[in-house]
Amino acid sequence: MNRFEIAANLPPVQYGFRLETSSYQEKLVPYQGQTVLYYQYVMGTSVHAIRVVPDGCMDVLICCDPLRPHSLMCGTILKGETIPFHAGATYFGVRLTPLQSLYLSPTPFRDLIDRQPNVSDVMHGAESLCDDIAELELFEERIAHFEKYLLPKLLSSEQPTGLLPYCLQQIYQSKGNVTVDTLADDIGLSSRYIRKKFVDTLGLSPKQYSRITRFQNTLSAMMNRTSTSGTIANEHGYYDQAHFIKDFKHFSLFTPMQIIMLLQTPPL
Repeated sequence: MNRFEIAANLPPVQYGFRLETSSYQEKLVPYQGQTVLYYQYVMGTSVHAIRVVPDGCMDVLICCDPLRPHSLMCGTILKGETIPFHAGATYFGVRLTPLQSLYLSPTPFRDLIDRQPNVSDVMHGAESLCDDIAELELFEERIAHFEKYLLPKLLSSEQPTGLLPYCLQQIYQSKGNVTVDTLADDIGLSSRYIRKKFVDTLGLSPKQYSRITRFQNTLSAMMNRTSTSGTIANEHGYYDQAHFIKDFKHFSLFTPMQIIMLLQTPPL
């Protein structure tokens, strides 16, 4: 199993895509100083949904089934959900980093929270490009086509700088355990101003974003098997085991022990 790392310039983890599908593959590709995650999987013939978790970023998902082609732009959700997919279909996906998600060209990140609109509803002329990708046979061909034709339309050419990128870096470096008051003292701005900038741009408060980040780091540690179930709550800043279990189930639809058991189950 690959090692899963969490950082503001690395794409977060979605365990359902890895563990509840078949033929999963992925590739990390550098782009403008960040890292784009390309991935692909095949739905089981009797599987119609995948569990998806909050990750604080944005995905593009392209269904490559020639009889049911469609493409979605998926913003972060705020709690664990089960999302429907077509059974037996191959899906090609692109996950941006949290920093890249700050600077989407077609629409503000806040407008994608808890939404999965069709790509054509957000990006004019992108539907035909997604259809072209779906018609390609190889994973590498799909990556090359997306990077050449769609990624420049999706992302601003400006490098992320300023207050929010700095705050996101601090949140990720602390594994979601930095407070907004600490950020305010560090930057020299008021907590109220920072909260407003987060909500206006991301549609999330700093506290919400930090909770998602802490969960993602915890999930990563479990998938890497770097922490035991008995120590993971304390290592990741939860008050106690009850707080850890409640937060984890809210974000993942599973208890930590159920995730551990799922990780021990052979992949499809």
